[in-house]
Amino acid sequence: MEQKKHTIVICMGSSCFSRGNSLNAELIQRMIEQGTIRAELQDATVQGKLCEGLCKEGPIVIIDGVVYRQVTPTVLQDLLRGSE
Repeated sequence: MEQKKHTIVICMGSSCFSRGNSLNAELIQRMIEQGTIRAELQDATVQGKLCEGLCKEGPIVIIDGVVYRQVTPTVLQDLLRGSE
């Protein structure tokens, strides 16, 4: 199986999850299904990960190794569409 080049990691620790990553996980899935995510991320590996140790700065989303802090659904849409 070929490994995908891009990754999206969602912190699923209790703090990040309750601060909005539960919604962010659904948003990522919906954007991939609808094809509204930027092309290079369309086939990204999406995974949940337990606490990233940045609880006070959550919700945390990591795209291709870049850590994004305080990611609201609006910010996430911009990141995934390439507007940020």
